[in-house]
Amino acid sequence: MSTSHTVTHRSSTGDAAASGLVYGLAAGLAMVALLAVLGLLQGQTLAATAGFFSPSGQSQPLTGLLGHLAVSAVYGAVFGIVWRLVGGRLRLPAWLAGLVYGVLLWGVAQLLARTVAPALAQIAPWALLAGHLVYGLALGVLFRKR
Repeated sequence: MSTSHTVTHRSSTGDAAASGLVYGLAAGLAMVALLAVLGLLQGQTLAATAGFFSPSGQSQPLTGLLGHLAVSAVYGAVFGIVWRLVGGRLRLPAWLAGLVYGVLLWGVAQLLARTVAPALAQIAPWALLAGHLVYGLALGVLFRKR
């Protein structure tokens, strides 16, 4: 006689944050890939595009890339926590919530380009918006699968 047990696991806020870190990193990579392609089409090198994310204002490609990925992971964790807390109450699919989140982050990036990271202003606003839309969409799709 065989018995089967079904174990249901309700994710915690910590689980959502941890997933968000990983998903944010993956979405950040997708964003960087798009911006790299757009930069190449505009005659920029990969190093120059990555350097725009350097907070020092000097073109430091590795620092810019790693900084961008770290911020992407943290913003992913924030999305994960918010989605865990309110996502079930919204009549909004995760991918669409991710797109909205991407637009909000683009707004934050526009403010940062004027204050903390002026090198971001070297990326065309439309390209930065496209990158944030890819980030948000990827994040939402990954959370939909969760």
